[in-house]
Amino acid sequence: MNFFTEQDHARRNSKWLVLLFVLAVILLIGLSNVIIASTFWLFDSHNNGLNQANEGSFFSTDLFIMVSLVMTSVIGCAIAFKWYQLRDGGRRIAESLGGERLLPNSQAPEQRQVLNVVEEMALASGMPVPSVYLLKDEIGINAFAAGHTSADAVIGITQGALEQLNREQLQGVVAHEFSHILNGDMRLNMQLIALLSGIIFISNIGEFVVHSQRYNSVSHSSRNKNNDVRVVAVGFGLLALGWIGAFFANMIKAAISRQREYLADASAVQFTRNPNGIADALKIIGGYDAGSGLRTPLSQEASHMFIGDARRLGSFFATHPAIKTRIKRILPRWDGQVIKRDIKKIAEPIYSKTSQKRAQKHSQEQLKKTVFVAAAAEAAIEHVTNKSAKAEYSLSEHTVTVSGELAHLDEGLLALAHDPCGVISVVYALLLDSNDALRKKQLHDIKDNLSKDSRINETLQAWEWINSVDKSYRLPLLELSFPALKCMSALQYQRFMDNLRTLIKADQQVDMYEWCLYQLVKHYLAHQFEKTTPSKAVYKSTAEVAKPFSIVLSTFAYFGHEQTLEIQRAFGIGANSIGLYTISLLEREQCQVEHFGPAVKQLANAYPQVKQRILRALVACICLDKQLTILENEMIRCIAAVMDCPGPQISLGVRRT
Repeated sequence: MNFFTEQDHARRNSKWLVLLFVLAVILLIGLSNVIIASTFWLFDSHNNGLNQANEGSFFSTDLFIMVSLVMTSVIGCAIAFKWYQLRDGGRRIAESLGGERLLPNSQAPEQRQVLNVVEEMALASGMPVPSVYLLKDEIGINAFAAGHTSADAVIGITQGALEQLNREQLQGVVAHEFSHILNGDMRLNMQLIALLSGIIFISNIGEFVVHSQRYNSVSHSSRNKNNDVRVVAVGFGLLALGWIGAFFANMIKAAISRQREYLADASAVQFTRNPNGIADALKIIGGYDAGSGLRTPLSQEASHMFIGDARRLGSFFATHPAIKTRIKRILPRWDGQVIKRDIKKIAEPIYSKTSQKRAQKHSQEQLKKTVFVAAAAEAAIEHVTNKSAKAEYSLSEHTVTVSGELAHLDEGLLALAHDPCGVISVVYALLLDSNDALRKKQLHDIKDNLSKDSRINETLQAWEWINSVDKSYRLPLLELSFPALKCMSALQYQRFMDNLRTLIKADQQVDMYEWCLYQLVKHYLAHQFEKTTPSKAVYKSTAEVAKPFSIVLSTFAYFGHEQTLEIQRAFGIGANSIGLYTISLLEREQCQVEHFGPAVKQLANAYPQVKQRILRALVACICLDKQLTILENEMIRCIAAVMDCPGPQISLGVRRT
């Protein structure tokens, strides 16, 4: 699955969405003019006689312009207001649907299971772990992914899904939602909500106009009463327009969403290498009394985001293909039998008998497996051909076997990474220096800015745990920590970021590892606590990003190789692979962090296919010697994150230096 290609498809779908929306608005404006002008003309004809009606005074250019401007302004304001409401990303959608954020350290068995599944999928795909929201009041089996980018993405799931699906089926459902994140569908879905709200808002105006007339005084004069009747007639006309708008809105959603659902189902199979997971989940939805329906009235505007139809509309307006059609595409030899489930039946009754202590132990074992899989993926050794290494974007090719090294992961460290109160100690520990004197200075510098004196001891304990395992665990541990970090208050976040900067500057310099860690934290947390602007695609070709790319590529060439000839050759391979034959290797002084950082952020404004070529060129550069250091891998993952695109999975021999 090439996620960059699918992101381009999603971008093209966005253009089609805008075109369809503009056509719908033009039609609605035309109908608005007809309704308003006709209403005034008919009432004037009734009062003054048909022959005396001044037709031109109602079907006039001035009236047309006025109505068109008013309608355009109203629709535009409604869209702007809705987009402003959605500025917080997926969190706002989840909360509006009645979702409650699951604490990362929850030990409730059903909740722990879905949290583990989400963590495994995120770490295997090179993404930060998104927050998980539970729709507790929904018995239907459904799930969704929402957000503008992977930085503010959330996964939502209903109580019915937790109760009715086992782990394998949950993996299929979560993989389906992750494909929406990686394919760029989330932002398209957010745009759908905002744009279509403008169309539907017209009916709200009509409803308001009609109901407002009920409170008018009965003592109005005959002329005023006639005017009131006109207003009510216009109100009913706007209501009718709203219904027509809803018709178009559902058509647009259906046209955009259905093919993306087929793609997400196929991606779920590819991610998990198990077609039965997603297929059985769909079979259960098909045989479940409550299906995938939701009770919340707000599910209508977000219906295209879910894995199953949240509102039971006719097949013509359905945002999703028929369940049986989807299953048949996944399992061509399917016999047509669904899995019957009673609403009160729980998928795994053993949960009701499992003690809290046993559930906690099981979750810790699963977490060990999760972090080890992600870390082992970074350190996987595989023979490669003499050709340049190729960056792949498939989770299915990233499978490793969990070995006895699980014992090296301390349960206390994993628990701390999930604890909203203790997680900052893990991040602080990731920045502590191996030099005793410098480490003491770092802790002394942040001591006055810590909320608890015990935080120093907690940080030191976390550092000892981290220092006892391989460095390849650093990035997975950080990514595992993000859901707990997002539980901070704005004040705690500000203090936390100040402490990170203090720890980094303790030795009066910023190395590449420190830059990567800080950028990842900033990228995935800033949207929740600061005013941020997502990167916007501006650069359509590699030639437009030649200057920042030469800085980044030169930096990679110096980091990955020692001999001058190797450095030049690695740079040349990377530059040639992207078609930039005229750029030259920069001096080492021009590749410091202060130049490297802004260059990476500039590359983030490239189109998806350009980003793909950039990442592949960087991989070709560092893999010239068929060796990949842990720091090089962290640099690649960090750049992919800042550019908001899937990180490549690279299988090469790993140097520990």
